Amino acid sequence: MSSESVEAVLVVVDQDGAVLCDMAGGDPALPRMRFDARWPPMDSELTDRVRRELGLSTVVLEPLDFTTVVLPAAGGAGPACADGFAWHGQDAVTGQSPVVDRWAARSRPPVSDWFRPGWFERAESYIDEELKAAGRTRLGPSRQIKHWSMSAVLRTPTDRGDLYLKAVLPRLAREPDITRYLASLRIAPFATITAMSRGDRWWLAEDFGGVDGWAVSVEKRRACLAQLAMVQKETIGRADELTDAGCARLTPAALADGVRSTLARDDLWRAPKRPRNLGRALSGEEADRLQALTPYLVECVERLDEAAVPATIVHRDFHPGNVVVRGDEILLHDWSFATITNPLFDLASWLLDTSEPDAASYLDAYFAAWSGTVAPERMCSAWHVAKPLAAVVEMMKLIELAGIVGPDHDFNWLPMTYGWARRLLNAATDPSLTTNGWQK
Repeated sequence: MSSESVEAVLVVVDQDGAVLCDMAGGDPALPRMRFDARWPPMDSELTDRVRRELGLSTVVLEPLDFTTVVLPAAGGAGPACADGFAWHGQDAVTGQSPVVDRWAARSRPPVSDWFRPGWFERAESYIDEELKAAGRTRLGPSRQIKHWSMSAVLRTPTDRGDLYLKAVLPRLAREPDITRYLASLRIAPFATITAMSRGDRWWLAEDFGGVDGWAVSVEKRRACLAQLAMVQKETIGRADELTDAGCARLTPAALADGVRSTLARDDLWRAPKRPRNLGRALSGEEADRLQALTPYLVECVERLDEAAVPATIVHRDFHPGNVVVRGDEILLHDWSFATITNPLFDLASWLLDTSEPDAASYLDAYFAAWSGTVAPERMCSAWHVAKPLAAVVEMMKLIELAGIVGPDHDFNWLPMTYGWARRLLNAATDPSLTTNGWQK
């Protein structure tokens, strides 16, 4: 077993609401599975394991926290399962898990459509309709690739390559329109959107293949940053077109307001350390220092505006996992958060967890790619004031998502919010940028 392992708590339910129970100890207990990973997989890897070990076909319905997940079982009421397991009413496991007890007592529907029973079957029907219309043949069932509070992604094998269905929160449903707009500029490859269902806020896209950006060399990642700069520069002066495609705007005035309102959130910065935030909430001393930064950050907004770096499209979730390398081609994808604002903000997540030499190399590549539009020296100078603001922009995004998904699923976003708050504290103590990346 690896040094990192985690136990998943499974809430497997049949069509009548009965819960699968492990009877090994004599009394009904929620089944558990251990994984050699930091987190259990909330996708088809988990359901494959359930099929192998428990003899049940399931889908991931709703993660209840980082380790507890609800999985509906196919096959009617109380379908046959492995020896040593039995179906019982939910009251048989009451008191075993507070998070399961809250789920059983919850009266409000989940915010995300894909956490509601029957969603997977509806999505499969939609995929079949679109395949029929396109003259394509399904070669197997769809697999769950990602299933969490922000989105659900399915992969379907067909006779003309895999198709991906993506469903998102209403706030992020602009992604296919923005992707199509960027593709229309014909400056770089982008995902091919084949169908959209606007009522359900999901769409289909062709598999774009390639190698994930996490698996490529530092030199190739430098090229990914140059590609981002090329796309950004192409959108200078296209704010109206980007707005029509669905991009939000984050003006200096709006950012200054965002700084003030974000740092005033006592409910976040004065929250206790709890399992739902992985114990990462700020200490009182950290909260004091964070909130004291408000005047400094508002001044940074003014200074960055004076640097006169043109506003462009900003990905706002730009990390190697949202980049694909295909031979000599580089494809940037997942434009859910695309915003018109200062392009330097896209450096924030790219520099996360990088070594200092690599971070310096990435900055050099990005600034050089802007040469001819903005001198590298001016971009570097602007980054001095943009860096702490980039952390605020990340925090604003995460806080917004936590508010959208509500108390049932804000656990996905709170730990990351506190992580960026600490990076901001570190960046604010390093105004001369002696640290290129983010101090851990």
